Amino acid sequence: MKRIILVTAAVLAFLLPLVAQDAGSPARQPRRGAVSLAPLRLVQTIPLTVEGRLDHLYADVKGMRLFVAALGNNSVEVIDLRAGKWIRSIAGSEKPQGVWYVPEVKKVFIANGNDGTCRVYNGETLALIDSVKLDLGPDLVGYNPRTKLVYVGYGGEDAKKDYGNVAIIDARMNKHIGDIQTNAHPGAILVDDSGWRIYVTIPQNSEVAVIDAKSNKIIKTWRATEAQRTVSLALDAAHGRLFVGARNPARVIVYDINSFQRVADFPTVGLMDGMFFDGARKRLYVSGGEGFVDVFQQQDADHYLPLARIPTRPIARTSLFVPELNRYYVAVPRKDNESAEIRVYEPQ
Repeated sequence: MKRIILVTAAVLAFLLPLVAQDAGSPARQPRRGAVSLAPLRLVQTIPLTVEGRLDHLYADVKGMRLFVAALGNNSVEVIDLRAGKWIRSIAGSEKPQGVWYVPEVKKVFIANGNDGTCRVYNGETLALIDSVKLDLGPDLVGYNPRTKLVYVGYGGEDAKKDYGNVAIIDARMNKHIGDIQTNAHPGAILVDDSGWRIYVTIPQNSEVAVIDAKSNKIIKTWRATEAQRTVSLALDAAHGRLFVGARNPARVIVYDINSFQRVADFPTVGLMDGMFFDGARKRLYVSGGEGFVDVFQQQDADHYLPLARIPTRPIARTSLFVPELNRYYVAVPRKDNESAEIRVYEPQ
């Protein structure tokens, strides 16, 4: 009976896009008193005056700020989440891709693909403190609060090398203290809640690597056989499940983190570049440049149902789920006469 109810709910939820707002013309303010059954409710739209592609996002939860890597604009845009508006740009970047705010040291780390640096900014004044030189191709960023270490993927084809690196940067000293060599340019970087394991995708080889954070050694590497171009990661720590997002074809592959065996896989939005697990609601949010956010409901550790497809805008690839704020942010680049914006959703 429980399975029948779940399946029925999922089928009904898939009808929601029929009544969702038009993807190209979101309302600036949702109608007061409107009742929404969607798992993500649009509560705010924050305009940005930037051109080109928007890349990854990160939040300063206590300071209620959102940092957006405006890759095509060579800037990082800063949004005041309390006021719901843009407040300033951090200029001077060269192809900013990954961004991370570290509250323990009150610093912002920005990975710059074109000049081979990870730049460090004062978290309060946003003034440049330091520039950590790596090599070409700095991309995604991860952080381990247990050790106060920042991880930045770089190298590979971008640096004309047949291998990549995950740089290890001391967040307190702004110092590059080592590297973990990978088979090609690293993609997503995810540090687990314990701080002892780091998961990394290798898109070029369709691989996933597991790093032991104590020894800084790769302890396991495997190739995804269900799809190519592994680009995104999310983790359900409670059930020991690692979600790997691949692009060709667009699929989510679920692995047991103890056995490293595949337990599930299912299709999702194309050109994905953002994937997050909502542990409280047992949902997976996946954003992609095809112009949608796909929401999946976890039935149990090995079974997932499509819950809804929320329209955004073509090339809106990246997103960020912040459980502390109960908000899901989608970066929507400028397209034709429609300005760039951040769409703010409330999971419900």
